[in-house]
Amino acid sequence: ASWSRTCVMSAASCDPIEAADLEALLSSTLSEAASLRAVRDPDEAPFRSRYTERELLRELQQQASANAAPLGLPTPPGGGGGGSTERARFIEAVAAARLGANLMDTEEGSAARPLLEGAVAVLVAGAGARDMDGAEALAIEALNRLGILAANREDQAASLALLQQALERYEPARRAVLARADALSAVGDVRRSRRQLSAGAGAESADREAAEEEAAAARVAADAAAVEEAHTLTCFYLAQAHGNDGDVRESARWCLRTMQRQLDRVGGGGEAGGGEHSFDAHEWARNAASLSGYYCGEGQYAAAERCLHAADWVLKARRAEERRRLQREREVEGSALPGGGGEGG
Repeated sequence: ASWSRTCVMSAASCDPIEAADLEALLSSTLSEAASLRAVRDPDEAPFRSRYTERELLRELQQQASANAAPLGLPTPPGGGGGGSTERARFIEAVAAARLGANLMDTEEGSAARPLLEGAVAVLVAGAGARDMDGAEALAIEALNRLGILAANREDQAASLALLQQALERYEPARRAVLARADALSAVGDVRRSRRQLSAGAGAESADREAAEEEAAAARVAADAAAVEEAHTLTCFYLAQAHGNDGDVRESARWCLRTMQRQLDRVGGGGEAGGGEHSFDAHEWARNAASLSGYYCGEGQYAAAERCLHAADWVLKARRAEERRRLQREREVEGSALPGGGGEGG
């Protein structure tokens, strides 16, 4: 790519770059940011990787801002008109949302708030739009984080209102991702029919199309998973917010909803120990037991029993998962021994 990481802190000093180069910068920045979030920093520098991530995200935000030229100014190169400008504004909002999350990680909530608020307006408007993949989940995530910040300010009414907005975004977000999946499937069907009619011709083009379809399907699947994960967190934060507001019944209801969604994820092939927002099986079981006690006190014995059965299932699933992990480790160790991994003879 022709772009280079030279954009300084002021967006005014950033020159617009080609639209394709901005896309490359987006892809590389998000990939590097994900790697940095996985780093465990030493106790003496607990936020070192977060600060590195922040600089990358700021650069992306400023470059996208330079490409999203204000009305009346020349269109950025390679833009092709308003579509490129809107895309650049969307990328700027993505960077702002990620920056807001980064600042919250480093306990700088006051600086995170305006970034998240600005991002939400763009992301909500772009949800479901063409070339705005990922807007749905990011909008919910940003609203979730704004709800947390309001709770930290002890503004429970604002926190509940923001989380309610996140809740209301879930169904439209889910439908938007499903619509993209349906559209992608329809395009794939047309392309496959065309390839069958011209069998043997343009093999290279067919391979390229197949690779594009696979990559697009992977993006849609990732968007769907992100929407579901963000909604689960909305449920979790609503349980906390209602608890802070003194509404024990609503808090218990949202706690149960959260735990059911976590359980469904494990039952659907996920792992209790995997993913950035995964849950600890033993802590989950303790929470289920506590919730069972609450429902017993309310006389809702069927709900209490379901909680206990679920706790038992999660612990058994966790033990089975641990046994599989140990078995895999033994197999790896055995194959590393002399004669252990070769063919018999």
